[in-house]
Amino acid sequence: MLKQRQLSIAEAVVHQARQLALLAPDVRCVVQEHDLPGVLPADGALAGIGLAHKDIFETGQRRAACGRIGSPPGPPVGDAQAVAQLASAGAVNLAALAMAEFACGATGENRNGLEPINPLDPAAAVGGSSSGSAAAVAGGLCYASLGTDTGGSVRIPAATCGLVGLKPTYDLISRAGVLPLAPSLDCVGILARSSADAAQVLAALGSRDERLQQASASPDLIEQYLLAPRRWRINTHLALSGLAPEVAAVLSDFVESMAPAAQLREVALPGLEAMGQYAQTLMHAEASVVHRQLLRDDPASLAPMTRAVVMPGVAIPPEWLEQVAARRPGVARAFVQNCLDDAELLLIPALPNPVPDWSAVHTRSPGFDARELLALHRWMSFVNYLGFPAIVFPVGYDKRNRPVCVQAITRPYNESLLLSLAYQIERTRHGTAGFAAVPPGVTH
Repeated sequence: MLKQRQLSIAEAVVHQARQLALLAPDVRCVVQEHDLPGVLPADGALAGIGLAHKDIFETGQRRAACGRIGSPPGPPVGDAQAVAQLASAGAVNLAALAMAEFACGATGENRNGLEPINPLDPAAAVGGSSSGSAAAVAGGLCYASLGTDTGGSVRIPAATCGLVGLKPTYDLISRAGVLPLAPSLDCVGILARSSADAAQVLAALGSRDERLQQASASPDLIEQYLLAPRRWRINTHLALSGLAPEVAAVLSDFVESMAPAAQLREVALPGLEAMGQYAQTLMHAEASVVHRQLLRDDPASLAPMTRAVVMPGVAIPPEWLEQVAARRPGVARAFVQNCLDDAELLLIPALPNPVPDWSAVHTRSPGFDARELLALHRWMSFVNYLGFPAIVFPVGYDKRNRPVCVQAITRPYNESLLLSLAYQIERTRHGTAGFAAVPPGVTH
């Protein structure tokens, strides 16, 4: 409508701001709505588009609260470069969104404030720590959102809310102005309802793919680029004994549906447990350094989930950290040789179990089940250790009409390939509705 001049930029932005304000109480994910700028950007691929972001990005509008009450301790880290890049492309930042305290946690649990509601099913959990970003996008409050992913915190909420969740190559998107958790693992990621929308945002943030950058001048060109015919070479690691039967059935049907357009091969994934342990070692150790002052001065102010992430790092010997860091290049080379040497992509599960109820993963709930909570990030953190790009997107629904998602991984700086795969599947299965379409037989 903007391209055809059926709607002015001002009309579009005001409508989106009103939509966000109208829907925010139902989804409980907006920490603060931002005032609209006096002069709206008239140029750029995202002119007229309203976005909202996880409350971990420092901006001139406010200090990031990072899931706490009031401002976080320490000096400001400076305005977030990623948010500034989106503004340069014409986007308007509508709101700061809820998150787990200090980005610690696989759900949106937060004793300090808002705990988002899953727009697809209010009884279902919202993954974390970028929970507010996922709920806002799935609930139609904004087109896309920036989150952060240190051990799955963009991809987990994408999986629980049936969205596209892109974790790019480490440091592809600037972390300047983003409050850290574990700096060698932290990534700025993108949540969107459509892979084409995610591609448009990625282009504004500096994708290394020149063809994507050129295509970003128009939504039509983005679609053409992502939908270009391919003969996919894909390795899979999906036939696993640890998958819940209904998840396994959905993933099996998905792989079978891809057979006409892809060369598929099931492969082993050696070293998965070790890579996950390395990632956890780095996360605990680096988080304890980031939050050393709070640990020393006021540890009781930290939520239990935050303490569970931060405090173990105090006891990790420095030589462990050195060994884990030194092994990274060799582990990454072995992963490529085992999983990507003869293929462009590796497909693995996003979540091994169906999306759980909030009551099963909320630690203050009588029905809390630690196994369900641990399952949310079982297939996530090793990708952060590798530093490789990954994308999560839905490929079907379970018996309760909650999304079942797959995760695709590729070599560094190949994000366009991930987005192309997801968009071609999205268009085949959902047409132009995007991934957040209401599941069959469900009315919300």
